[in-house]
Amino acid sequence: MKKIYFYTLLLGLLAFTACEDEKSPVMELQKASAFEPFSQSDFTFNDENAAAEFPEIKWTAADYGVKAVVNYDVTLTNDANAKTVLLGETGTTSLKFTNGQMNTMMAKVGAYPGQTYNFTITLTSKAYDMTADPASNSITFKATLFDPNAVDWKFAYVAVGYPDWDYTNAYLLGDPDGDGVYQGYANFDADGVSYAIIDGSDLTKVLAKDQTAAKKGFYGIKVDAEGKVEQTEPLVWGVVGDATSGGWDKDTQMDYDATTRLWTVTTSLLEKEFKFRSNNNWDSDNYGAVSGKESELEGELVAGPNNFKVLKASPYVITMNLTNAGKYSYSMVETTIELSSAEMALPGSYQGWDATKDDCYKVQSAARDFIYTGTFYFDADTKFKFWDAGVWIGMMGPISWDEAKNIGTFVLMPSDGDNIKIETAGYYRVGADMKKLTASLTKTGWEIIGDATPGGWDKGTVMNYDPATKLWSVDVTLVAGEMKFRWDGAWTVNLGGSLGALTQDGANMKVTAGTYTIVLNPDAKTATMTKK
Repeated sequence: MKKIYFYTLLLGLLAFTACEDEKSPVMELQKASAFEPFSQSDFTFNDENAAAEFPEIKWTAADYGVKAVVNYDVTLTNDANAKTVLLGETGTTSLKFTNGQMNTMMAKVGAYPGQTYNFTITLTSKAYDMTADPASNSITFKATLFDPNAVDWKFAYVAVGYPDWDYTNAYLLGDPDGDGVYQGYANFDADGVSYAIIDGSDLTKVLAKDQTAAKKGFYGIKVDAEGKVEQTEPLVWGVVGDATSGGWDKDTQMDYDATTRLWTVTTSLLEKEFKFRSNNNWDSDNYGAVSGKESELEGELVAGPNNFKVLKASPYVITMNLTNAGKYSYSMVETTIELSSAEMALPGSYQGWDATKDDCYKVQSAARDFIYTGTFYFDADTKFKFWDAGVWIGMMGPISWDEAKNIGTFVLMPSDGDNIKIETAGYYRVGADMKKLTASLTKTGWEIIGDATPGGWDKGTVMNYDPATKLWSVDVTLVAGEMKFRWDGAWTVNLGGSLGALTQDGANMKVTAGTYTIVLNPDAKTATMTKK
């Protein structure tokens, strides 16, 4: 009887082990991937061949002895400095690029235009993310880079972070007159940015170094023949004149797009005159028309006394380009869209129902497209209305809140209407569409976001605000991963780095799994995480 029991137990253990083996197959590389060699080993990139196909990067599939999901990481290395960049992660066995795209990738590993470098392409295969096996060979080649943004006249780079700088994102100063003076504009997206000025035709020639932009913003920069640098204060551009709503006293402000590097405004103009001016001040930079071309809808900008003359009263989309290496231009496109006001006031119980006071919140319509938004703090049971040019705008019917009371929507009544009441204290993003007569209240503020948080990198977890301490806190369960702090659901303002010294655009913070109380002090740029 004991023998029968022993054999039964032994068979059960063997069966259990076999089941475990079936569930967890062993990932063992049988044959590594292998690259197909290029048909050529020396490349020269330029404007003419930038759109042409770079040789397709191909390799054989890795063999792990079992049917497995295999992904491949393909990496480019600059042999001169050992810097690397990921070309792509794919489940296929090839990658395609144009010459221009490869030129950009090479810039990311410290390669510069007009110079020849040796590069190496390598690959790592991963089965179920459980392995990391290199290919059996690599691809090596030489390439000479070019700058697609280079101009036909003498120019220089604003090299941010020199000597480790990226020419593909560098602003250009120009010397179109050939007098040895380089001038132009550059935008700096953070305080205390350091830069150098590098000759565009000879990257080994430094025209000026150890320059600093103390505050973030859009600057005018000039470098004379002796290397002396003149730098303006941060500039905000606008249009000014009797053709504009602000007359000759107040600029109608333009908006800068760091992606297109253009200043733009949509505004109504009268059949009168205007100029481009910075910082609402005639002592600052300003530009007018070329003599004899004052009424043209596009053309060159010059520093001079000639005003632009508007021949037809209409709304216009006005665009100004100040980043073309010392040659500046503008365009005016007539538009048929109706323009809204630039802002609406939100008078309410929090400030005495006076729309004219400075403490009255205001929602903005930057595009003047009748869609307004703004983020504000409201105490519990605050009441308010919208107010636009003397017209009170309330709501019709109740606010419809979601289950979590984070988002509320309601209908607007353009002639008075009921007061809008916020029952729970907090920061809210107020939105209104005056064409559709709808509005919304979205609870917002500082949030945590990242693959360690419940919403991943796609959705932040909003923190709770204490107006007495001005601290933000949240109790949350995290998984092992990374996170950051972000304001108002956008990356414009975000904090990372270390909890004791958070910085704008700082690195992601690694966290271990657990339930935490997280407290953020955005003024001091510090935070604490207490495991519960």
